[in-house]
Amino acid sequence: MKRKPTRKTPVVEPDRSMRCHTCGRAVAGFESVHYGSIEGGYRDLCNRCFNEEVARTGGIQFFHVQFEPLEVPDAAGQTHRFHFEVHLLGDKVSLEAFELVNGDPGGYQFQVLGRAEQDLFELMGQMVPRIRRLLAQQHLKPEPHMAGLHIADFLVRVRITWDENEEGRLPMLVIDGRDSPDWVTAFGRGADRRRCESAAGSRDRP
Repeated sequence: MKRKPTRKTPVVEPDRSMRCHTCGRAVAGFESVHYGSIEGGYRDLCNRCFNEEVARTGGIQFFHVQFEPLEVPDAAGQTHRFHFEVHLLGDKVSLEAFELVNGDPGGYQFQVLGRAEQDLFELMGQMVPRIRRLLAQQHLKPEPHMAGLHIADFLVRVRITWDENEEGRLPMLVIDGRDSPDWVTAFGRGADRRRCESAAGSRDRP
């Protein structure tokens, strides 16, 4: 039995017109932090330089790792390319995984938190199975002789975000890595009586 070939989404490169104040590297917005204070002023630092400065200031033994992108197929055979960023947050460290949509983070997004001095490869060991596990599920599927997408099972996991086209005034649901303002209305009216589990505030359960 032949496997279905995976389909890839066209890649739009991010805008890297910004430069890190410390190392001079060209970075995109999601690869940087606007860091500083009112008294001392603010600087745009790449994530590596930001993490190293936070570690130095806090006396934390921390070694930044820049993970390479990872491609993972979903249940429908669509390939998703994940980028990874690390942020040192005081006594915690955050490992984030996300797709790029029109050059900015979007689609599926995940986050794993750990201790500041925890091995980042250990966090990645938690992240990758979580990505694969969620992408193996498909909550909305097309059905023969019926228009649109329909709930595949009795449970839909969503990530609640906002509609940037409406200046953040309207919510947006992300399901199976895709967003649509229409889904807020559909689920809000209970268009389908099956259960919808909201993951508000969570980045690892789209």
